[in-house]
Amino acid sequence: MRDERNLLYPHFILHSMKNIMPNTKYYAITIPGLEDVSWQEIETKLDDVQLIKEEKGRLSFTYSEDPSELLKLRSVENVFIHIGTIQGLTRSRNSLGDIFRYVTKLDLDIPLRIHKDVHGGKGKKKLTFRVFSTMTGRHNFRRIDAQSTVEKVLKDKYDLKFDLEKPILEFRLDLEDDTALLGLRLTDDRIHKLTYKTSHVPGSLKQAVAYCMTMLSDPDPSDIFVDPMCGAGTIAIERAYAYRYQRIIAGDVQKSIIESAKDNVKSSHRAIDLMLWDVSSLPIQDHTVDKVICNLPFGKQTGSQAENQYLYTAFFREIRRIIKSKGKGILLTTERDLMNEVISKYSSVNIKRKLRIDLSGLKAYIYILNFR
Repeated sequence: MRDERNLLYPHFILHSMKNIMPNTKYYAITIPGLEDVSWQEIETKLDDVQLIKEEKGRLSFTYSEDPSELLKLRSVENVFIHIGTIQGLTRSRNSLGDIFRYVTKLDLDIPLRIHKDVHGGKGKKKLTFRVFSTMTGRHNFRRIDAQSTVEKVLKDKYDLKFDLEKPILEFRLDLEDDTALLGLRLTDDRIHKLTYKTSHVPGSLKQAVAYCMTMLSDPDPSDIFVDPMCGAGTIAIERAYAYRYQRIIAGDVQKSIIESAKDNVKSSHRAIDLMLWDVSSLPIQDHTVDKVICNLPFGKQTGSQAENQYLYTAFFREIRRIIKSKGKGILLTTERDLMNEVISKYSSVNIKRKLRIDLSGLKAYIYILNFR
């Protein structure tokens, strides 16, 4: 029987994955500030992987095994196959010609073969594509000019069809001062790990951040874990995916929020206890919890900074009561001064580490706390 997937790809990429060169280059887009946590996951879960370079919000590495394993990473936002790096660009519009010539000379054989092996095809006659681009630094041309240059080469040389809505292939062009990075997105929304997120609430946390926070807690099979202000349930679900546990409890103050969390927990197929409660009076016995992880209100999308003064104080009073000696807290906030002020009132709470991260341009902090 004829393989309909083969209609999608040019004849030169219809080879076995065994022919792909080892040490293929990839790069992962991470949450800025959490690169170390993401690399720990990559290094732990993947065999034959080597770090090439760590940059803000990006990890470049080589990997020689099954590329579909890269789709299982939970701490990164996207993974790209590295196609090429253009160096020596200038601010001049002449750089557009340099980009055109470089991309024209590229061989997309291996990147397209990897993409095909992971995603297969849909039986269409042509591969569809789009290009996403970013630009930092000063240039005498627009970002869209460089993007259009790449699009023209891909259409003319590889006979690809432009599709802005639902492309099969998504290329990424990052212009950074005198350098341009070109990659092909390997992760795909259709099989991405956010399939459990069927319901959303304001201020809901990115899945990758939630997973990184759970890893910072050093998860253990004996953990009794609590998220006192769970929102859509993202942190609790990511803890359930991360490692074995004894019990996960998550709660919030509004019934509608708990209903959203219930929908997501149901989709995740994980055992999580959800409760309607007030964080200032948690129905949990003293010193019975091993780990507390929470995305505290920023006072922007939800709550207010004035409300946070009372809320953070009440939150810490209850957390200190329920957590065991040698327990851990992993807390996310933008309210650094308020957090420092509240923590300073407890001599039994030690700030082990404080990470500054970038949440879509918003400066936030992850506090890693040890309780004595």
